[in-house]
Amino acid sequence: MNRKTDFLIIGSGIAGLSYALKVAAHGKVLILTKANEDESNTKYAQGGIAAVMYDPDSYEKHIRDTLICGDGLCNEEVVRMVVTESTERILELIEWGTRFDKNASGKFDLGKEGGHSENRVLHHQDNTGFEIERALLEKVHANPNIEILDNYFALEILTQHHLGKRVTSKLPDIECYGVYALNTHTN
Repeated sequence: MNRKTDFLIIGSGIAGLSYALKVAAHGKVLILTKANEDESNTKYAQGGIAAVMYDPDSYEKHIRDTLICGDGLCNEEVVRMVVTESTERILELIEWGTRFDKNASGKFDLGKEGGHSENRVLHHQDNTGFEIERALLEKVHANPNIEILDNYFALEILTQHHLGKRVTSKLPDIECYGVYALNTHTN
C-alpha cells in the first residue's frame, strides 16, 4: 500500500501526539504506532511532570536543580530551553484536556521529588502519563486532519541513501521521503 501525507509521525507518545496537534492545521497528519495507539512510554509514567507554576519557584531555581542533578552531563542551553518552556507546555496539555490534581484551594497540588528544591511536580493521582495520553488521544481523534495507524512497525526511513547518495550523521541536509512500515496484523 502506498500512502501520501503532509506529516508522518512515528510513535504515539506525548511527543508524537502533541506534534500532530500542532501541525494538523497545516496539512494531513499520519501517525504510525507499532502497537495500539495508547501503548507508549508516556502511558506508564506515574509520578508527574515538573514545571515552574507558582512563586517562590523560578526558572533559575529549576535550572540550577537540574544542572546539579545532571552532575555535569547536561547541556545547559537545552536545560534552559526545556525549563523556561515548561509552564507553557503544561498549560498546553491542560488546554488539550489533561486534568492535573488540585488542592482544596483550587491550585495545582504540586509534589516535591528528589532533586527539586521546590514543589513543582504536577500529577494526576499516580497515573500522570496515562492521563496525559488519554487527553491527547481524545484531542487527536477529534481532529479530522489526523489519522492513526495501529500496529505498523517502521522498518526503514527513506532518505537520500535510497537515491544512491552517501548519508552519514554529519550530512547537514538529510531529507526524509517516507518510511517502509510493516503492518504486524497482515505482515
